[in-house]
Amino acid sequence: VHYDGATQRSFQAPPRAWETVYCRREPEPFECAYRGLDKNAELFEFDPENEEESSFEIRMSKNKETGEDEVGVYAKVDMPEGSYLMPTHLAASFEVSDDSMENVHANTQIEGVDKATVIEDFIDFIDTHGHPSIQEGSGKNYVEVGGSFMMRISEDPEEANVRRWIPSHPDGGRPKFSPVYDRHRHSFDVFLVASRDIKAGEEVVKPVGLWDI
Repeated sequence: VHYDGATQRSFQAPPRAWETVYCRREPEPFECAYRGLDKNAELFEFDPENEEESSFEIRMSKNKETGEDEVGVYAKVDMPEGSYLMPTHLAASFEVSDDSMENVHANTQIEGVDKATVIEDFIDFIDTHGHPSIQEGSGKNYVEVGGSFMMRISEDPEEANVRRWIPSHPDGGRPKFSPVYDRHRHSFDVFLVASRDIKAGEEVVKPVGLWDI
C-alpha cells in the first residue's frame, strides 16, 4: 500500500469531486445543504466608521442583575431569520494554533521575568472571545476581533437571536468522514446568522455555548 503525504492531505482537504459523490447519497447528508452560502440571504454589516451605512450600533446599557454598565450590539434595521450578521468582520477572525497558545502561556510562567500585562490581556481576550475549530484535532482556534465580540451572551435561549451558520448536526456530532465539513470548515467556524427575525432596535444576543460542536 502506498500512503504518502499527498494522500494524507487529500483527506484533510478533499477535492470537490469527493464532496459531489458524498452528497449523492440518499437520504442526502445534513451538511450538504451548506455547501455554499445562501445567495438569497441578506448580509448585514457593521461599519464603525460610517454610522449611516452600518446595520448595527453599539450602545451602553445597565445590567439588570448587577446594575453595572455593559456594552451591547443593537440592530438598526429589520434582519430576517437566516441573514448573515457581520460577515466581513467574522471572515477576518484571527486564527491561532494550540501550540502558539501554549507558548504564550509558558512565557507568562517563566520565573524571574516580569509579567507583561499586554500579553496577559491578550490571553484573556483569546480565552473569552476565541473558540476551537469544529475540526477535531486541527489545533486551530478562531478569535472574533470585529464587532461580533461585543455581542452580549445570554443563558436564556429565548433571548438569544444568533446562531452559527451551520447548526449542530442532528446526530449530535459531525460524521467521522465528511468532505463537506472538511472543505468548508473555515466558513462553518466563523459565520453567524440570525436564528429568528430581529427587529430594528432589538439587541443582538448570542447564546451560551454558541460554538460548541
